[in-house]
Amino acid sequence: MKKDVEWFCYLGVDHGVFTKESIVALMEISDPNTEIMVFAQAVLDNRFTEDVTAIQELLEQANYAAHEHGDCPESLIGTPAAGESTAPAQASSPTEEAAPKAPPTEGYPFSLDGFPDLSEAETADDSRCKELMVQFLRAARANGSSDVHISSLAYPFVRHYGMNYLISTQSILSKESARKLNLSLLNEIERQEFEADYDLDYCCSLTRTERYRTNVMMHNDGVEGSYRIISDSIKTLSELGFSDPAVLEKLTTYHQGLILITGPASAGKTTTLASMVQLINESRKDHIITVEDPVEILIPSKGCNVTQRELHSSTKSFPNALKAALREDPDIIILGEMRDLETIEMGISAAETGHLVIGTLHTTSAAATLDRLLDVFPPEQQSQIRAMVAESLRGVICQFLVPSKDNSRLYMAPEILIGNVAVANLIKDDKTAQLNSVIETGSKKGMVLKEDSFLRLYLEGKISAESALPMMVSDAKRQQIQAAEGMV
Repeated sequence: MKKDVEWFCYLGVDHGVFTKESIVALMEISDPNTEIMVFAQAVLDNRFTEDVTAIQELLEQANYAAHEHGDCPESLIGTPAAGESTAPAQASSPTEEAAPKAPPTEGYPFSLDGFPDLSEAETADDSRCKELMVQFLRAARANGSSDVHISSLAYPFVRHYGMNYLISTQSILSKESARKLNLSLLNEIERQEFEADYDLDYCCSLTRTERYRTNVMMHNDGVEGSYRIISDSIKTLSELGFSDPAVLEKLTTYHQGLILITGPASAGKTTTLASMVQLINESRKDHIITVEDPVEILIPSKGCNVTQRELHSSTKSFPNALKAALREDPDIIILGEMRDLETIEMGISAAETGHLVIGTLHTTSAAATLDRLLDVFPPEQQSQIRAMVAESLRGVICQFLVPSKDNSRLYMAPEILIGNVAVANLIKDDKTAQLNSVIETGSKKGMVLKEDSFLRLYLEGKISAESALPMMVSDAKRQQIQAAEGMV
């Protein structure tokens, strides 16, 4: 290892910032030429410590020591330091491990049964690496996790009800292990695309119902794969946690207009979208065309004919698919993401010309959704687009998933705006900032502000004050929570 990295590790153990066992495990699989900043970031990523200040102090001390004193007087991984013998060190016993694993972390809210030892990939062939990945993904699915991350120079980790958990009973993955594991699920064409672009989005299908939305990317330390676990069944709106599903069900009865499902990343937008499409599929006899990147939840045709198209494998772009869709006799058009001006413009036009269009956006309120939708257009088009949206908007569902007090599940906290005359007039007059007052007065029609959803969950004892307070805009509602918590 480089001198400054050796000093960083030596001083960190000496000062009690991290344990010798964990830092040795990282040193053993790190490239000897790893820069100290990259190494320090790996220490934080693997949660050897959460004391960023201590890491910054170690960086300064290590750089000074390497400059003033040269070689570190003691190497933690057995490489001879200044003045040491080059004779190989003897193991204290025949069974002693050369690179010990970090100590197990207690208190996982899920079972670790079924997770294979991914360090086996270091010497395994492609077939065995694929078996290891399949076993690991299935173990994560079985324990209720939503995401799996496999990255070089890091412990494997999973996201469980919004929280990340490093699987520190595993070994830190070497660059070679992480690369072999993540590439083992790719076919030859996908491998070539990854090698050319250094990242790849695709849907990994182990069976027709066992699917994972996947991103594989190259980063400073090697290859990382992120695997979103897709539900093997389509849940109803009630099962997803909407307190008044009839409001959303009514939206699916329209034959023309625009419905927007929004929220931050990992808020369950795709799941809600699939639930609404399935509701239409079971209750109507229409032609549904979806455009997704990638196709996540497969929806078999029931009462409707459902045609699902995937970006890159079934169509070159969202605009291309939309142009074609208008010639394919659709009744309902589903847009997995309204991400650019052309897609948004064509989606609005389709909604105005007799189609029901349902799309998703990454926004955090109904007002912000409409601002985002409208502000992508140049000033000279604003008036026309506002009139089109005002006429066609049927509803906006902006949703959040909030962890319970004990992090044992997630609760749905939506903001719902239903299109009506008052909403249309505010959109036309460029007064979207006033939409919150319309939502508040429209509660009898099923409208709800996100702060009221958070407040309801808090008052029902389902979520903590720490989760609810940041969402409170109203002073009165904030004080209601603070009073209940004894903060005032």
